[in-house]
Amino acid sequence: MPDFHQRLAVFRSDSGITLSFGDKTYYVDASDPFHNIACKSLDQDDYLPFYVEIAKREGLGPEFRDALFRMIEDLEEN
Repeated sequence: MPDFHQRLAVFRSDSGITLSFGDKTYYVDASDPFHNIACKSLDQDDYLPFYVEIAKREGLGPEFRDALFRMIEDLEEN
C-alpha cells in the first residue's frame, strides 16, 4: 500500500522501495544502504530523507539540499 506525502509516493515491497515524485521514479533495492534509512523513515512517517535521496540521485548540489531543508521546515511549521 502506498504512503503519500504531497506529490511523493512511496511503495514498499520485499525487494525494495520505489519512490515516485512528479514524473520521475526511483528504485531503492533492498541491498542499497539507503534502504535501511528508508524503512525507518517510513515507520516514523518521516519523508525528508526521501526528498534528500531524490536530490542526491538528480545530482543536485548542497545549495539545493539546504534550500530543500528550509522549505520543508517552513511547511512543517505551518
